[in-house]
Amino acid sequence: MRPFRALGLAFPLLLLQACASAPETRRDAALEALPFETLRDETHARVERYVDAALVAPVRRVAPPRVVVLEDAAGAGVSEAQAALVGNRAAREACNRLARHFLIDAEAPELEIELRVSAIRPTSAGAAGVSALFDVFVPGPFRLPAGLGGFAAEGVARVEGRKALVLRWAEGAGAISESARVSSIGDAYQLAGDFGRDFARALVEATGSTASTERGITTAVEQANESRCLEWFGRASVAGRGASILLPLAPEAIDAGAPPRRPGPVRESERVEPEPAG
Repeated sequence: MRPFRALGLAFPLLLLQACASAPETRRDAALEALPFETLRDETHARVERYVDAALVAPVRRVAPPRVVVLEDAAGAGVSEAQAALVGNRAAREACNRLARHFLIDAEAPELEIELRVSAIRPTSAGAAGVSALFDVFVPGPFRLPAGLGGFAAEGVARVEGRKALVLRWAEGAGAISESARVSSIGDAYQLAGDFGRDFARALVEATGSTASTERGITTAVEQANESRCLEWFGRASVAGRGASILLPLAPEAIDAGAPPRRPGPVRESERVEPEPAG
């Protein structure tokens, strides 16, 4: 019994080391001259950032993120609809996070955002299913360190056409950090959310302050922002998200993606303006 007990203690430590390598990020040649700062440089994660704080600092109005899935970004077995769902997850997370700090304004933004998805490495649905089955019997989080997916993207924020922030991001899934999902986009979907949050955080930090009140973002403005994000990017089923804690539900089963029709211009009666900064 002792060898099995030792194996049981060592196996979680091995899993902690089990991460897929980060996918290659396709670089925009027009951005190569920018002085990027390396934030992470590991086998499973690479992150680079460029920021022009002087351009970002005065911004109070940002457009909802626009998503572009680059040609051939989706790996084998990932459909166009699945790739769109992954990209929408990144945009939704970015929008919801930015809603706490800026006015989300599609009509007269001071800053525009484009998220370019460059790699969606598929997850082995079979390996994820086996992991989920073992997770029922093995105490604690369990996932086979095989068939792990990955995600890579480049986020660009522009002010009057000038590059204000660029975040290059690539990460491979981890056996512990990403839950098993029985879908070829199971890992990429989760990592896309991480990318969206990191992009929003980088933009907020570039303003020099995380205090939304300094930009006049009251509770009413934040709620209006969240409604606009919902109209643009939809949301995952609340019940589905809860069930996915216990079950390896595929993203497609809990998230309908972006609404089929984007909202039209905001009527003046619906617009909630931030208060002038004091």
